[in-house]
Amino acid sequence: MFAKVLLFCVVSYLGYKLPCTLFENERFFSHLSTVEREMSFRTEAGFYYMFFKIIVQAPSFAEGWHSLVNDTGTEYPAHINTLQRFNVYPEVILGAAFRTFRAYFRYRNQTRVYRQCYTINRGEGLSAVQSCAGPGELSIFYIHSIFLLAGLYAGVLLLFGWHLSGSPLGGLLTASCFFFNYFHSTRVHGIPPLRESFSMPFLTLQTLLVSGMLRDGASLSSRLCLVLTTTLLTVPWQFTQFVLLTQTLSLFGSYLLRYSPKHIITPIIDSVFVGFVIATCCQFLNTMLVSSLYISAYLAFKLVIYLDTHIPLSNKVARFMRGGVAFIIVAAAYKTSSAFMFNLSDDAHIFNILKSKFTEFRDFHTLLYVCSDTFNFIGFHYFWVCSTTLLFPTTCAVVLRLGYVFLRDCLPPWGEGAEKEGAKKDSVTSQKVNGKGEKRKKKQAAEEKAAPEEEFLVSDYYHLPYHVFQCACYFVMAVLLMRLKLFLTPYMAILCSLAASAIILPIGSKHRNTAVMILLGCMSIGGYQNLKGPLNATREYSNVKQEEMFDWVMKETPPHAVFAGPMAVTANLRLTTMRRIVNHPHYEDSGLRDRTKLVYQVFSRKHPAEVHRSLSRLQAEYVILDKNWCTAKRPVPGCALPEIWDLEDAANADKPTFCESFSSFPHLFHLAFANKHYRVLQVLSPKGAHQTINMGQ
Repeated sequence: MFAKVLLFCVVSYLGYKLPCTLFENERFFSHLSTVEREMSFRTEAGFYYMFFKIIVQAPSFAEGWHSLVNDTGTEYPAHINTLQRFNVYPEVILGAAFRTFRAYFRYRNQTRVYRQCYTINRGEGLSAVQSCAGPGELSIFYIHSIFLLAGLYAGVLLLFGWHLSGSPLGGLLTASCFFFNYFHSTRVHGIPPLRESFSMPFLTLQTLLVSGMLRDGASLSSRLCLVLTTTLLTVPWQFTQFVLLTQTLSLFGSYLLRYSPKHIITPIIDSVFVGFVIATCCQFLNTMLVSSLYISAYLAFKLVIYLDTHIPLSNKVARFMRGGVAFIIVAAAYKTSSAFMFNLSDDAHIFNILKSKFTEFRDFHTLLYVCSDTFNFIGFHYFWVCSTTLLFPTTCAVVLRLGYVFLRDCLPPWGEGAEKEGAKKDSVTSQKVNGKGEKRKKKQAAEEKAAPEEEFLVSDYYHLPYHVFQCACYFVMAVLLMRLKLFLTPYMAILCSLAASAIILPIGSKHRNTAVMILLGCMSIGGYQNLKGPLNATREYSNVKQEEMFDWVMKETPPHAVFAGPMAVTANLRLTTMRRIVNHPHYEDSGLRDRTKLVYQVFSRKHPAEVHRSLSRLQAEYVILDKNWCTAKRPVPGCALPEIWDLEDAANADKPTFCESFSSFPHLFHLAFANKHYRVLQVLSPKGAHQTINMGQ
């Protein structure tokens, strides 16, 4: 136990220190001013950090909570509950922790201990800025809290590998594969506030609990822990509904092939469902969760178990076919009916993205996604990099070996005539594979007594098919959307731990340990090359043009001014200046997608009068133009916004863009600010009356 705790602490510390170092090397974050730090949180990162800032800077925690539940500045003029819409409970919890931390040091009169400020000379004709360091600085506290979770993630991966292989070397193998392939396993080092940074540690812990329950059975404590971890992984990230869907499908496959019995599967899926329901209630019954595919799959799974219990079929092929058909019908029926009942289309963009992968389908919202490399099919380069560290070849070898073992020793006895032979093979396999004699015989007898109506395969390894199915689901996800490789890479690292187990290398433990150490040494060659460059590279964040624009906004516009513009810019604008915005990067809501499409007419070829009507409808007072977005030049043909609009609005394809023509309509738009990168237009009333505003250089 001491060795396990020690290794966990060491790996967790490395998991914390590595993103800290990479993040600092990328931005020189410790020497940036407060405004520069906030601007460095791009798009969604800045959007989520804003809610932490609101909680911390509110006169009281209760007032901060109220401002989140009754938000009118994030999607102006709409009145929204951000806790229901945006998965910002992590920011609420961290905000409460920071307020407590700050109050303690103020009470002890030790403010210098937790926050120290310096004057930084930036050079290049830029003014000097004040930079504060220490855990008492908002951004420092926030990102290091996330990096601590990243450390927990690495530590849990170590425990997972140890659990799966039964060997500390298996845990080290998993942790090493994670670090050697770090840039394909996580994005926490580059964009800490992303929702996955809060969910992935708890997802890994939850999957570890599922694996343990499949192997050892479901105790009350394990079920409670599974409920808790499911809640913790679901609350921060809306996408986890799809992850839980793949988990349910993997468990269903294990059950349908009789690798996992009903009395073990049922408490697992019920506990996960309870955790999901709690998370849904915490998010004020978020309709996207209520109508999720996960709930569809859970209800279908329960129906299949009910049919197998009350209407058993002796023919195994018929049972398999009935289970598969019933699952598909019930899941599709619930998803369709719930979407119709709530009139939902929030997740329609996800299905449209998948549709665009295999058809010629394209629309405005889909192109905004698929024009990004992260939403393309995964490339050969990924498998090449994972092969240089031997991660991919080792995973393939493990899966092939497991497939051979299951086909040889654990193949379900399909058909009527094979049942006796299959039952005999199950008994032989149980004793041959486990190596523990009487203890396993007693466990087998207890399992058969608990579920006498059901035949299933009994061995020390009947939890492993679930892991193979889960890895297969993640593989499909990653192939379809390269961004989802952050699920596949760590799970391949987990499966690699089995190289240290007897089922993969059925040789003496001494020789097996030697082979694993040699494998680790070979992996470290490619892993060192992957880490060496980023650890030695140093950069410094600077965005002077955006800083000029934000400085103008704070000085020349009223505090309640309303802005529209590119999603990435409006998120930073809201964070830094606290001006109201009409659109933002949280693109999962159908209403927000419609708003953004109206705003992005400023990058189309529509007539300025039509653009003015759209912006006025949103009650936007200012609109921001990014000059790079106004051009039709992009590395990928057809992905510039004017080109996307040409497909969407072919009738205007031969006309000049709004960026080129707005100046001819001074009664509609007034150029209020301009620099080399940004222009801010004031949206005037139809009468053209406006107050002259100083224009930036």
